[in-house]
Amino acid sequence: MFLQKLAATPSQAMNSKALNSESCLLTIPERQRRYVKLTQNEHFFGKYVLAPIPTDSSAELPATPERPTDILTPTKPDWFVAGWIGILDYPSTPKKAGTPSDHCWFRRYEFSILIDPDKEFCVIQAYNKPSDSAIQQVEQLLLSQDEFAPAKSRTWQPLQNKDSYLRSFNAVQSYLKSGDCYQINLTTPFYCSDNLQNQAGIDLLTTFNATHGCIIREKHRTIFSVSPERLLKVTAQQTNQKHTEFLLEARPIKGTAPRGESKEADEVLAKNLTASVKNQAENLMIVDLLRNDLSIHAASNSVRVTDLFKLESHLNVHHLVSTITATLREDATPRDAINAAFPGGSITGAPKIRAMEIIHELEPQPRGAYCGSAGYLDDSGNCDFNILIRTIEAKDSGAVCWGGGGVVIDSTGEEEYAEIHSKVDRILSTPL
Repeated sequence: MFLQKLAATPSQAMNSKALNSESCLLTIPERQRRYVKLTQNEHFFGKYVLAPIPTDSSAELPATPERPTDILTPTKPDWFVAGWIGILDYPSTPKKAGTPSDHCWFRRYEFSILIDPDKEFCVIQAYNKPSDSAIQQVEQLLLSQDEFAPAKSRTWQPLQNKDSYLRSFNAVQSYLKSGDCYQINLTTPFYCSDNLQNQAGIDLLTTFNATHGCIIREKHRTIFSVSPERLLKVTAQQTNQKHTEFLLEARPIKGTAPRGESKEADEVLAKNLTASVKNQAENLMIVDLLRNDLSIHAASNSVRVTDLFKLESHLNVHHLVSTITATLREDATPRDAINAAFPGGSITGAPKIRAMEIIHELEPQPRGAYCGSAGYLDDSGNCDFNILIRTIEAKDSGAVCWGGGGVVIDSTGEEEYAEIHSKVDRILSTPL
């Protein structure tokens, strides 16, 4: 693997012309952060990966290498180095299981920039050494500061008022009581009329420090996400010189409580969440759904629940998170597994297809990027996709940020409405 120090500082890189309309900035999930050993005594801890210069694009989910063996090493980082990065929008109409999103956009990058905020330089990384001209080009981009407009507070308005949301909530309750579903993820959008497409967005990422945050810029929109949730991670693991197996991991979130204003109040809220039978039941419903999604392409008897109802605390909320793992079947590909898991069960409900039909009927408009997925397919065979919650989709005409939650038969409209605001209010009040 090729590594080379660059003169640009992390601050310069994250406010540079490299953050252009074709760039992607990914947060390295905290649970999997590793260091790169540049020299015998010099370590570099990556927190962000910046992919600035695409070489190709695709309007469909790209394929991954076929059981790669040539570039897998014990020290290979488990973040993006080179390959494809992009977005799968949430389906605009209910989809059949195992089919891809009806809108996706991916770009290919032959190298990327690893950023450690505590160092005075950045590192270019690739599987094959870039040309000297490419290295010079990216150096110039990183050292050329863009003129992003200063971040400022914005005005956001809900598309639905409380009464309108409660009418949708009551309709969901009718479907639950009739036996159509046993959980439906009901969401609602908030709008800002400002054009935020060309804002830097770095303050949002650093404020929330989200495990699956990203900034992905396309020509017609920019996605700012501080998502804490993983849809699916695929890890290529070399078992011998001639064989590679793929390990799958999904980490659905279901169960939420606000953060307390004091340490004592915060601890009580977290304790009550972990003890909540209702929230555990919501989580278990989605765990069962994900076990089924992963089993579609999993090797026999390989699906496991390795964590159940684990507490995770974020800037704005506490969550219950579970982890489901499996081994990919020999005749299946990572793309098969991603399609089978998409969209994530935690943001549809269960059973998935019927829940999506009800969502399509009751929500005020299509979700767009929200509740879709952003992620990468690395040339090593590794993939990692988030769920685009806690996300702002910015276009010339304005920006939208959605909030929602899983509704079950013993949910109350007042509590669900309050949960939406617990999730999005801090995002909407953060200057952008």
